[in-house]
Amino acid sequence: MTTSRPHVPPAADAPAAAPARPPWRGLAVLLLAGFVTIFDLFVVNVAIPSMQATLGASLAQLGLVVAGYELAFGVLLIAGGRLGDRHGRRRLFVVGMAGFALASALCGLAPDAGSLIAARVLQGLAAALLFPQVYASIRVHFEGDAARRAFGLLGMTLGLAAIAGQVLGGWLVHADIGRLGWRTIFLINVPIGLLAIGMARFVPESHAPQRPALDWGGVALASAGLGLLLVPLLEGPGRGWPAWALAALAAGVALLAVF
Repeated sequence: MTTSRPHVPPAADAPAAAPARPPWRGLAVLLLAGFVTIFDLFVVNVAIPSMQATLGASLAQLGLVVAGYELAFGVLLIAGGRLGDRHGRRRLFVVGMAGFALASALCGLAPDAGSLIAARVLQGLAAALLFPQVYASIRVHFEGDAARRAFGLLGMTLGLAAIAGQVLGGWLVHADIGRLGWRTIFLINVPIGLLAIGMARFVPESHAPQRPALDWGGVALASAGLGLLLVPLLEGPGRGWPAWALAALAAGVALLAVF
């Protein structure tokens, strides 16, 4: 004897989860961070005469004030991105911004050219931790039209930062706020950094699905190679290209070839 079972209609597909709302407030924080890192690439150029007069710096030292930031920023940019993938992009954002604000304060309080150069290198290192998290966080948290809009705003912000470095930086130097002169171009980063750290909670935390290994050997080779190229290029012309400068150039090229 057979019994018939009631017909059960197939279950409907479960509705797809609604996509997370893009963190637009977090984007504002990311754009602020992108602005200050690019702003500080350009702002020093307008303050060079004032720095030279105040610190008695040589042209070679002033070149290192400019290039120290660029070198540290460029060399460790990839490493900063990998560290964010491994340890959390928001976490590295906060660490990088805190380091950037601290280094900016050291730049603004530097008593001599050597201290300013060292502080600029630290500022570039912090920027290398900070800036990759801006791109990565936008890529992870924004999709489709929202992503295109977010990256468009980022591009516009970075362009404005390059212009503001010349215009706003020149105004800050000539305004001589608090009789601080060129120091204000660095000290202005301190309250901006504190504001960004306080608002970082609006940036969702994210990690790479697979934690990538960091090639510290490659980072060391690239850093040493670029350093050996940059220092003689800055110091060599003023000293008649001594033997050590030519040797450093050759060693830098060799290290980069190995890298």
